[in-house]
Amino acid sequence: MYTFPELIKQIRKESELTQNEFANVLGVSPILISKVETGQKEVSKGLVKKIADKLEISPGTLFPFIFIDEKENLNDLTGIERKLMELGSKMQTELIKTKSKKLKKHAK
Repeated sequence: MYTFPELIKQIRKESELTQNEFANVLGVSPILISKVETGQKEVSKGLVKKIADKLEISPGTLFPFIFIDEKENLNDLTGIERKLMELGSKMQTELIKTKSKKLKKHAK
């Protein structure tokens, strides 16, 4: 499963947008996108809302991924937590492969 910065980067790449184009679509600075993608800056509620609006999804769809830690050991999770992580991975794939296409239409 991707961390939130990795997920945002994968969505942007799948939409075939540069960081500058992605920033323009969202109405934010390219520096902000760079820092979010590299994990140097925590994502704000406002940025999550902007991304969700452009993907045409509920912001709540993105929130579970904000707290994913790449160091998290799946062996320490309960069975239900592992199932939720598996479901999260499937949701991320859907966001990357399907919803990211909606970003391209906003880039002019």
